Amino acid sequence: MMDIKNNLTKAINLDFLPLFLLSTFPLTIIFGNLLINFYIFLFSISFLVNYKNQKIIFKDIAFYILSFFFISLIVNVFFSLNPENSLPRVLKIILIFFFIFEIKRLIQKYKENSMQYVYKSWVLIFLIITIDVFFETFFGFNMIGNTSYMPGRISSFMGDELIIGAVYHGFILFFLSYLVHKKKNNYLILSIILVLVASFLIGERSNFIKLFLAVIIFGSLALHLSYKIKIIGLLSIIIIFSIILNLSNFYKNRYFYQLRTLMTIDGYSNYMKQSQYGAHRNAAIKMLNENFIFGVGIKNFRFESAKKKYENKEYLQTKRRQATHPHQVHHEFLSETGIFGYLCFLIFILLSIFISYKNYLKFRELYQLSSIVFIITSLLPILPSGSFLGTFASGIFWLNYAVMIGYNRIKKN
Repeated sequence: MMDIKNNLTKAINLDFLPLFLLSTFPLTIIFGNLLINFYIFLFSISFLVNYKNQKIIFKDIAFYILSFFFISLIVNVFFSLNPENSLPRVLKIILIFFFIFEIKRLIQKYKENSMQYVYKSWVLIFLIITIDVFFETFFGFNMIGNTSYMPGRISSFMGDELIIGAVYHGFILFFLSYLVHKKKNNYLILSIILVLVASFLIGERSNFIKLFLAVIIFGSLALHLSYKIKIIGLLSIIIIFSIILNLSNFYKNRYFYQLRTLMTIDGYSNYMKQSQYGAHRNAAIKMLNENFIFGVGIKNFRFESAKKKYENKEYLQTKRRQATHPHQVHHEFLSETGIFGYLCFLIFILLSIFISYKNYLKFRELYQLSSIVFIITSLLPILPSGSFLGTFASGIFWLNYAVMIGYNRIKKN
């Protein structure tokens, strides 16, 4: 008890601010990009203040993997069609670098004590969002009066943006890991059912599919439950979803009829030709064909996609092809960084996951597994996604990435 008290006292004296920032970081995702950037800036200052304690990162393979990826983005600026658009976003990567390794320092230093309070605060925020999702489902508005502009879709605390499903996907596994750590096995199946239902009710199909797969993968690796309990849980989920589908034409159409159409012969290609997503992706492919090696440059899809040469009348929504990004992370990298940047991105991701998973197999840190599974499911091809380098999506991604590599042990000798 004295050791714990001493450790907590040191944390309060030395690292109270970065630990507080880390504890409340999920709130920045809700409150908007300005707060996300402000927190990343403060983490960067904390990194520089603690630089003497950070020198060990030069012995960390993650340092070199990240450096390789960031350098590839810098190289892209020199070949960008509009470097003035690309440069600010790439320079922000430096702050992301500091952000990641400051979080790693905190995890390595406080994983046995203060970090548990960090995860506890994330769980509390996640539970508030869950309650709010059910609240809005029943009353049509959320607990602070927000109303979704699209009937059947849940906005929760995000206001006019229908992206709460991405937040839910980003923190669901931390919630489950916390329950496992606290040995709340009696609540696990019930909790899984509730969060899956909440994600389903949010109405974001892509994020629901990613979250569902994430829970399945995480559960198969980390949850040691009897087959009886698993079968009961699965049957409960099927029954609940069936009831929701039968009670709501919106959910039946969105999750059953539309998805069933995609599974038919030529269903996916026909859907792409009729949807705005298809128009975005077709424009991205055309950009890659014209700029195969280095793409059009980071943050340039938004400008290039408006050009007449990317119009394709086979796609019904081609007039609406212009967007800030093509809404699919692989198309984003291919169109903006070309085959060079895309291959660098794949090397960076695959090496990071490989090294982290090896560490997980050795030390069995559940929070690390949570982040590994999130990163895998967030980068699935075909399914729509936010902009990888945009503030909102990258805030969730880099936080998970920082936790993932944060538990990797560094050989000091």
